Amino acid sequence: MDATVRTFLSLIPIFEDFSDADLEVVMHAAVKRQLPKGSFLFREDDPAEAMYLQMEGRTRSFTSDNQGKEFVFQIGEPGSVYGEISMIDDASRGWSVQVEEDSTFIMFSKQDFRTALETYPQLKDKLILNLARIIRQLSLTMKNLALLDVYGRVRALFEEIAVEHEDHWMIAEPLTQQAIADRVGSSREMIARILKELVFGGYVKLENKRIIILQKLPERF
Repeated sequence: MDATVRTFLSLIPIFEDFSDADLEVVMHAAVKRQLPKGSFLFREDDPAEAMYLQMEGRTRSFTSDNQGKEFVFQIGEPGSVYGEISMIDDASRGWSVQVEEDSTFIMFSKQDFRTALETYPQLKDKLILNLARIIRQLSLTMKNLALLDVYGRVRALFEEIAVEHEDHWMIAEPLTQQAIADRVGSSREMIARILKELVFGGYVKLENKRIIILQKLPERF
């Protein structure tokens, strides 16, 4: 693989402090995959056979029920890691990961990565730290679902993903009302109502499929 892949791997936390020689060994086990928008990296309940590192693009990680209702708990970007848990146990996938825009991944098979764990014991500690980060993120999501009303969850989501832009804050990624609903566990109709009230109150404006935050959102809706 090319130097771009080596540089990318060196920036992933589980491979930090690896020498060039160590990264060369890791790269021999890596497979580069490109997936188009709309495809799945894996689906819920699939056999867990590999770990993926995202180089380019955007994904969404979600779980769904048998009625097709989805809950999106993570939007993946370059640097995101998928399938770490499968490197430790043999359970099936706990959620689905769908490609939101054309994306590039580095894939490690379970067997190859377990061999790397035996060769580089420090990888195991870094993998555990990465899993701890995931658990903290999921714990916060569960806390918000349990303790906040729908508006509170929308406000928390906006504050988490908003980026500073000139003299205001904005939601850089294009979010439909349904996409927001999927990420906060609500209905599209409730999200439409909340956005309408926020626009009317002068807190946000909608521009070119982007949400512009004009002032700090109120504590209560």
